[in-house]
Amino acid sequence: MSEIDRLAGRYPAVAFDVFDTLIHRDVSAPAEVFRWMEAHGRAPAGFAAARTCAEAEARAMAAPREVTLAGIYARPRLSGLDPSAELAAERELCTADAGMLAFYRRCRERGQRVYAVSDMYLPEEAVRGLLAGCGYPDWDGVFVSSEHGVQKRSGRLFRVFLQQTGLRAGQVLFFGDDRRADQIGAALVGIRCVRTPGAPPRPEYLPPPQTPAERDRTAWLANHAAGIGDAQERFGYTVLGPLAAGFAAWLQAQCAACPGGRLVFLARDMYLMQQAARLAGARDTDYLRVSRQSLVPALLMRPMTPQAVELLADALPRQTMSVDELLQFCGFETGASLPGYDGGQRFDLRARPLGQPMRRLLLAVSACSRTPAGGQVRESAAAVRAYLQRFDLGRPGTLLVDIGSGGTTQRVLQELCGAPLTGLYLACDNRLHKHLTPQAARVWLYGGAPAPLWFWMSQPLLEYLISEPCGATRGYRQTPQGPMPVQDRADPPRTLLAVQRGALRFAAEWKAGPHGDATPGPDAAIAPFIAMARRPSLWEAACFGDFTLEDGVRFRLAAPRPLGEYLRRPALLKRDLAESRWKIGFLRRLLRLPLPYDALYALLKRRG
Repeated sequence: MSEIDRLAGRYPAVAFDVFDTLIHRDVSAPAEVFRWMEAHGRAPAGFAAARTCAEAEARAMAAPREVTLAGIYARPRLSGLDPSAELAAERELCTADAGMLAFYRRCRERGQRVYAVSDMYLPEEAVRGLLAGCGYPDWDGVFVSSEHGVQKRSGRLFRVFLQQTGLRAGQVLFFGDDRRADQIGAALVGIRCVRTPGAPPRPEYLPPPQTPAERDRTAWLANHAAGIGDAQERFGYTVLGPLAAGFAAWLQAQCAACPGGRLVFLARDMYLMQQAARLAGARDTDYLRVSRQSLVPALLMRPMTPQAVELLADALPRQTMSVDELLQFCGFETGASLPGYDGGQRFDLRARPLGQPMRRLLLAVSACSRTPAGGQVRESAAAVRAYLQRFDLGRPGTLLVDIGSGGTTQRVLQELCGAPLTGLYLACDNRLHKHLTPQAARVWLYGGAPAPLWFWMSQPLLEYLISEPCGATRGYRQTPQGPMPVQDRADPPRTLLAVQRGALRFAAEWKAGPHGDATPGPDAAIAPFIAMARRPSLWEAACFGDFTLEDGVRFRLAAPRPLGEYLRRPALLKRDLAESRWKIGFLRRLLRLPLPYDALYALLKRRG
């Protein structure tokens, strides 16, 4: 039992403030309720300003007594308007404080008398309705200043409360967030007050909101994330959830504008985005379990024109690989050799433009795939073609959805299907529109321009967090039901599952919530993730840095050795840092101090 529970247990009665203690509004300030009503067609244009002025006028006329909702709507500015619309908006915008709701229930279970005491212009019946709608149905009494004409801050509403309940001040423990109205007001009549935190703080990594829509979203996120006890799930809810929901809304708009539109999400990195799109209402979607590795065998069977060689090179991992590793990636049997090459000889597959040695190597691999040594490659190529036929990618209106960089998978699929395709991308680099037109390859983030340094620094982590928690697709096998993907076995970490659970929870709750028609735009959606990736906590660096990714070879995102080992072998630090896919996470784990790692990374980038 917590200290507060032990304290409360000594009192026969517990009383609560209502707003910002028991319940919170999913807007940034009480007056924002009026703007929300106007923006959502619940009130005529100009209502927000008129309602604010009417309340000020009503308070001036009612002073020193408390104003009532009826008195506010009696002002000429609001003539003809029904206050029931405002009451309905309040019900829609209010949510329970998860911690206080649990505490209220424990008080009830202990058999204590429970009361609500609030300075509020709404009538008691309306306040009871709001409380019940948020999970607080049972009260021994509800005292509202509008009903009694006196307020808490003067102590008079507390006196009314004591007189009508027959309680002595020493028998009541009061909970409220406002120092003046709650703490001092209760103290004036001798009631002890425990000050509550008030509205939940802005979630970590969210920037200060700039627009009304951003203020509403931040307030909603703060209110709803506060009840999520698991830190990883809360991270997914507040950081990845808005990104997934915003991208899903853009995808649906693109699909709706395309005759016969159908979204085909590419595995594995579009797994979470497909789930978010379905939660947002997308119906005609498919999930294509392909990888560049699974498609390469079919690509090797195509005529090796100069353009085909370039495409094959782009489909291979952008790293240094040995000939033996390259053959394995292309689908040859283990132990296969390439005539004229030493299996241990290494080639840098990142170099562009392709040099003649690299071109000769790829032509040799293609030629070998047509020999007896390439039997397995040819079988894989046939299975690839059969698998792709199931999806009819050449159908008009097909839109491929991918995380994006250079559009390589789209180009490979176009080559294999023999039809132009349209890609929808989260982000891109400067290669995308060298190969595909802006109309054929549309991009959500950064206005369609190449993403900045900070995105690419953190992109491997983002890709992992939104990917299907399963192994990579290696190829396909024939079954009575047709070709089926062959995937590596994988044991996804609990952390990844929790992050994805939080993101999808956000997508579902946001869609059903009062702001669900105002999804985050690109800049607001990606900003929290970039902020985390630039300056992660030690916990995040340690947790996410241990994630294992694949790109031809397996690697961990950010897993430094002990600092002492690097002090003895400085060259090892240079190598490990170069190979790390999330360098800021690597530095954070290595040094462990709360330093400006993004500035340090930028300095190393300039010098490197």
